[in-house]
Amino acid sequence: MNKTEKRTEIRNLLIYFAVTFGISWGMFFAFLLSGKPFINDDGSMGNMADLICTLGMLSPAAGVIITRHLTKEGYKLMGENSLMLGIDLKNGKIIFYILALLLPWLYSELGNLMSIIIQPECFDTEYFKTAVDDVRTVYFYPVMAFVSGVYFSFGGLGEELGWRSYMMPKLIKLCGLPKAVIIGGIIWGIWHWPLTYAGHNFGTEYKGYPFTGFAAMAVLTVFMGILLTYVTIRTGSVWPAAFLHAVNNASPSILQFFINPEKISGIMTDRIVSFIAYSTPMIIISIAIITVFCIRQKKISVSVKDGLLT
Repeated sequence: MNKTEKRTEIRNLLIYFAVTFGISWGMFFAFLLSGKPFINDDGSMGNMADLICTLGMLSPAAGVIITRHLTKEGYKLMGENSLMLGIDLKNGKIIFYILALLLPWLYSELGNLMSIIIQPECFDTEYFKTAVDDVRTVYFYPVMAFVSGVYFSFGGLGEELGWRSYMMPKLIKLCGLPKAVIIGGIIWGIWHWPLTYAGHNFGTEYKGYPFTGFAAMAVLTVFMGILLTYVTIRTGSVWPAAFLHAVNNASPSILQFFINPEKISGIMTDRIVSFIAYSTPMIIISIAIITVFCIRQKKISVSVKDGLLT
C-alpha cells in the first residue's frame, strides 16, 4: 500500500468512526441524560433501554451506508472493498457457518462450567425448574438459540456490517491482522462505554464502577472480535459473524439454568470477577484460533515468496 492509498484508508476510517459514533453516542447520551433507568428493579432491561440497544446495533450499518456515500466507495455486495453480503458455501466454507453457530454454545457451556468449578455450591439441579416455564425446553435451549440467532441476526448484521466488513479490512491493510484485532477490538469496546456506564452487561454494583466495566468490555470485544473477524476472513462474508454475534447474545448455554444466583457468594458476586471467570474459555479459544491462523498465513506467505506455490 502506497502513501496515497494509506492516507485514503485512514481518512475513510475516520469518517466512518465520526459518523457511527456520532449517531450511536448521540442516542446513548440522550438516553443517559433522560434519567430513565437502564435496568428495572427486577433486573430486566427497561423498554426504552431495549430500544436504544437495538437502534445502537443498527447504527454501525447506517454509518457504513453514509460513509460509503461520502467517500464514493459504492455498495458492491461481494469482493474486495465490498459490503461482504454474499454467501458462498463452496470449498469447505460451510464449515465456518456451522462453526459460527456452535462456537458460542461451546464457550458459553465452558464458561458456566468454569463458574461452577470456582464455586461448586452455586450448582443447583433443581434451579432449572424455577428458571423456565417448561423444563423440557432447557435441553433444547442451544437449538432454540441457533434458530433465534439466525432469525434475529439482522441486529448482529447491523453491527458487523460496520465493524467486520468495513473497519477490520481497512485496519488489516493498515497494520496487519494481529494489531488490527487489538485496535479494532478496543475501538468496538469504547463504542459500548456509554451503555456500560448505564449498566449494560455488568450492571453498576461492582468494584471500580464504571472503569473496571470499561476495561472488561474492551477485553471482551478484543477477543470476541478475533472470532468474528476469523469467520469473516475464512468465508469472505459478514453473515457468519452476524450469526455468531446473534447466537452469542442469545446465551445458548444449558448449564446457565443450573446455576442458582442466590447461592453465589463471596468474590463471585462481583460482576466483573464472574465475567472474567465466564469469559476465560472464550479468550483461550480466541487466542488459539488467531495463533494458528497467523502461523498458517505466515507459512503460506513464505511458500509464495519462495516460489513453492503457484
